Amino acid sequence: MHALPQAVVVIGATGFVGRNLVGHLAGRVPEIVAVSPSGRPVEGATRTSRFDEIDGLTLPGDTVVINVAAQRYDADRFETAQSDLLTGNVEIVNRVYRFCLVKGIREVRVASSVAVYPAACDPLDDAVPVDLNTAPNPNEAFYAWSKRWGEMVASLHAQRYGIHTVSFRLSNPYGPHDSTDPRKAHVLPAFVMRALAPGDAFEIKGNPLVERDFIYVGDVVDVMSRSLAMRGVDGAFNLCRGETTTLLDLARTILAILDSDRPIHAPDTATHGVLARRSTNARLREAFGIETFTGLADGLRPTIDWYRHART
Repeated sequence: MHALPQAVVVIGATGFVGRNLVGHLAGRVPEIVAVSPSGRPVEGATRTSRFDEIDGLTLPGDTVVINVAAQRYDADRFETAQSDLLTGNVEIVNRVYRFCLVKGIREVRVASSVAVYPAACDPLDDAVPVDLNTAPNPNEAFYAWSKRWGEMVASLHAQRYGIHTVSFRLSNPYGPHDSTDPRKAHVLPAFVMRALAPGDAFEIKGNPLVERDFIYVGDVVDVMSRSLAMRGVDGAFNLCRGETTTLLDLARTILAILDSDRPIHAPDTATHGVLARRSTNARLREAFGIETFTGLADGLRPTIDWYRHART
């Protein structure tokens, strides 16, 4: 292990994981450059840059780039959004590696996704190479292929240019600073917003027995921060809690934290996709010295508190 770098460039710093990451690194790394499409200030960053202006940045020799930027899901335009997810994420990846090549940066960290795994894979095991001849889940194929592309590009740049990338395959991260728009939110923040809204019953839209692995964003940024002390390492790790929760239990936990006795209504028992997505995390816990991750209820409390204030 090495010391933390002189500078970290966070691509996607105004997004969900990005804001949490910048806040976590503040005071630990001498220089934090927050990069986003707008170049808006981000609390904890020492300076900011627009994404289309990053080639003008002057950086110290010991710099690590962390790419947590991605196109977001938008339920209002699901079909056209699939193409946008693919082209947008591929463009971001290509631009980031070109930037590293030009600036002589040799260390990259990336937010990938467990969506890269083939559809029938169970469990999602990062000790086994992803078979790119096997199709990913059809419901997330465009997003999955954009993340597969990111990992392939990382491997190519490691082989040819010695740019080393550690990719973190995220399961379902949640926490403060996520979307406050229910149409663009993933399932857990959408549940939180639904529970905070007035109503007689809490409705689960979809099969209540669907299981997903939810990991608190504080754990995500902690692992990414720990990875900054690594040098010359290439590969991918599942960044997940290693436990699944049904949508029914997720709703029950949120309502219990809110001390709400609202009944849960789940009219749809069909499964539109994979019923359970189970991921292994043994390799990551061993590599980064992680014993346990934040429990669901413990992560939900600060998440709910943030949404209470963000939506007022």
